[in-house]
Amino acid sequence: MISKKYKTPLYGTEFTIVIYNSIEEFNKKFKNWDFSVNIEDFDGSIFERDGMKYMVFLAKDKGYPTPGIIAHESKHLVNSIFIDIGHDLDPHNDEPEAYLLSWIVNRTHELLNKYNSN
Repeated sequence: MISKKYKTPLYGTEFTIVIYNSIEEFNKKFKNWDFSVNIEDFDGSIFERDGMKYMVFLAKDKGYPTPGIIAHESKHLVNSIFIDIGHDLDPHNDEPEAYLLSWIVNRTHELLNKYNSN
């Protein structure tokens, strides 16, 4: 398991990326947490607790999480951050959304590369 806390530029929102390879690792890190969904049914997820956002990925096999899974969860995180700061998505000016999405995806790939090199 590897995790790292980040603070978004411009918006200042903090979140933690967690990459784990077994449900046992996940349960150890998030012990005594009650989830409304079964985390074993997902390759990735976004959740919040006590004001902290988490983006988690299961690295169960080589090639996981896939770029699509990372993009999918990153988009959920972008939406969550924008809701918190009161920013509406604008399809006519999506530069803030595209910027933040690419920043989150890049941080995730950097952490995943570090995870895979160990």
